[in-house]
Amino acid sequence: MQARQIMTSPVLTVRADTTVREAATLLLENRITAAPVLDAGGELIGIVSEGDLVVDRFGHDPRNRVRPVQDEPPGPQTVGEVMTTTVIALGPSADAADLAETMLGSDVRSVPIVEGATVVGIVSRRDLLRTLVRDDDAIREEIVGRIADYRGPAGTWDVQVTDGEVLIVGELDDDGRAAIAIARTVPGVGSVH
Repeated sequence: MQARQIMTSPVLTVRADTTVREAATLLLENRITAAPVLDAGGELIGIVSEGDLVVDRFGHDPRNRVRPVQDEPPGPQTVGEVMTTTVIALGPSADAADLAETMLGSDVRSVPIVEGATVVGIVSRRDLLRTLVRDDDAIREEIVGRIADYRGPAGTWDVQVTDGEVLIVGELDDDGRAAIAIARTVPGVGSVH
């Protein structure tokens, strides 16, 4: 399964001069955890996440202090002041397993998908989770269709799917390895036997 199959596209983006409040509103209203930051030419220059937006945004409540709270300087006002500038981005053909490893290994919740310098999509942890709970009947139907496109209608073989685990039963002759490879490309497939 590749990023292009599970990414969200088109992508909601912001600019460095977008206010923190506007960016927070965008994330909340669209139920997303991060947005790529683009320059005037549309190139990726950063990413802003929920975490970035809450940094230094809350003053101390004077009721919880023994000593008076000193005047605190205002927090950052624009996305450019809080965004992460080192962005991990992958291409549309990136494997879902690589996306998951990248997110977990780098402790990021979203990965922009780029072609050259153009952001074409974004994959979040939620997008990956969505594939794990895909309906078995929908997975089976897609596998059967893809294998039939490759080798013709089902004859002496069948596909069974239980909790995302796929079992291809019957005779596929020399096409067995291809059928297994095809099945592995379907969103929601855990393993193929």
